Amino acid sequence: MTRLYSAAKTLAAVTALALTTTAAHADLTAKDIAAFDGKSGVRVYSSDGDFVGTTNGLRVSGERVRLFLLPRSGSIFRLRGRDVIVTTKTDLITRRGNDLVLDADTLRLRIKAQNPASDQDGALTILLLT
Repeated sequence: MTRLYSAAKTLAAVTALALTTTAAHADLTAKDIAAFDGKSGVRVYSSDGDFVGTTNGLRVSGERVRLFLLPRSGSIFRLRGRDVIVTTKTDLITRRGNDLVLDADTLRLRIKAQNPASDQDGALTILLLT
């Protein structure tokens, strides 16, 4: 039983590493920006494959992208019950099919999430600029 457990653990680690390395070359092209700009309902994932949320809007301004996300079932932020606003650069986000992948893993997203200090009903903001 321990050999099977260790083999499954190794396979999971290799899969996570493969997903991370494929998303490390993140970059949105002008064609990708035109395809997603202003659209809603686009699924957004972290670099390790976890679901972050679906877009309720997306704004591209120069080299920065602002994603307005709704945490849905299965999202890493769904238990907080608030919308999520992610601000990042176009070279830190990539397109995978009809989805967007952030160049940050789940742990980094959770650490970078800033709760609003003054009101409890505000959105969580995440700044991924480096």
